[in-house]
Amino acid sequence: MKKVILTCLTLSIVMISLAQNLTKVKDAMSAKKYSEANTMLEEFMKNPKYQKNAELYYLKGKIFSEIAADSVIEKSFANAASTSLNSFKKAAEMDSSKFVTYNTLDGSAPLFSLYATPYNKALKLFDAKNYEKALPTFEQANEAGKFIYDARLGLSELDTNLTLYTGFSALLSDKEDIAAKYFTILSKNNVGSAGFDDVYKNLMNYHFNKNNIAEFERVRAQGAKLYPKEEYFTYDEIIFINDIKNEDEKLKRIEAKVNADPKNMDAISIYTEILFGKLLYADSLYPTDAEYAAAEAKVVKLYEMMANLAPEDGLIPFNTGLIFINRGFKMNSKISDVNDKIRKFNDAQKPDKAGKIPPPPKEFTAQRDDLRAKQIIAFDQGLPYLLKAQPILEKKVGGGRMELQNYKKLIDILIEVYSSKRQTSKVAADKAKLEAEEAKWNKEYDRINSIK
Repeated sequence: MKKVILTCLTLSIVMISLAQNLTKVKDAMSAKKYSEANTMLEEFMKNPKYQKNAELYYLKGKIFSEIAADSVIEKSFANAASTSLNSFKKAAEMDSSKFVTYNTLDGSAPLFSLYATPYNKALKLFDAKNYEKALPTFEQANEAGKFIYDARLGLSELDTNLTLYTGFSALLSDKEDIAAKYFTILSKNNVGSAGFDDVYKNLMNYHFNKNNIAEFERVRAQGAKLYPKEEYFTYDEIIFINDIKNEDEKLKRIEAKVNADPKNMDAISIYTEILFGKLLYADSLYPTDAEYAAAEAKVVKLYEMMANLAPEDGLIPFNTGLIFINRGFKMNSKISDVNDKIRKFNDAQKPDKAGKIPPPPKEFTAQRDDLRAKQIIAFDQGLPYLLKAQPILEKKVGGGRMELQNYKKLIDILIEVYSSKRQTSKVAADKAKLEAEEAKWNKEYDRINSIK
């Protein structure tokens, strides 16, 4: 019996001693002597008798919360806010009921400061478009807010505005995976407030770019239900394919779409436009004639598919013809290079006794003849498409400035093609026919050029 009484007496003395010493800690805190207060607490924490005392960690949390809230003092203490929150978490882990009691008796301002201070700071960073710094600061507020709610001391389970700002800070600092995490939280909670439609739009794009089509469709349906007047949620898949930044992935997805839906005019149009663009850089993308021919044939086939779907669109045969015509025009620079070689050869020669200059090497002339022949072939391949487009585009001349410019461009190309063919032709009868065609299209150009 005496032993029990002695033990209780010893414990009381220890508790009284701790309470007296903690009063000194609190006095130091009141005087803003934070380093001194923290040093005393650290000494107590080293003592095995006090290592399970929740109040020590609670006080440490308060000390560093006050430091974190003071922008001047904070600079002298690294990671004050995280130290404070971790200390509060430790106190709650040791004794959750006492932790609630401490906050009730002292007031929860130090704890709530860990939520409010970074939140307000992050908003200023966001408004200043400093998204890189805003993101971790918003996340700090998120972590503190979750802890406060879990400790049953206030706030709500989901702060929609904070989650929204955190997601957009991540998105605007090119951290799409982090942005998707926060947007998904809002989606799973079916948040449909005004201004939150962008959450679902960005989440749709995220899943589409990741090829998570099931999630893409789920978010699309959710967005359409929450925002029935928002047209974005009804867009065809092709629009999202066209927005893919990775060109290889974009090409792969659009090709799959065309194969799956060969009557989808929008899909075929985008696919054709991409492949047509590649033909313009054929020298680097298609190093051999065979590779170029295969790529060219693929584009022509796509244009013919489009022409069958929209025979009234004169730009389709016009663009088809341009595939061949552009190839022919590209020959001009190569022909010019060979002519330069011939000219340099001639300039270096001396006349013979009869005053004649030796002819240029057959190698050069054969090369030039071959290029001219290939150019004519290209022109002849493209002309039927241009001539098919001409009456269709002529009917649309009165439709507006763009229609007029398209028609003028077509006629100008016809003139140039017939002029090139005329200059190359060595048969008098053919030359006369070509000259007549050239004159006809020159007359047509003069006519449309007078249209205001």
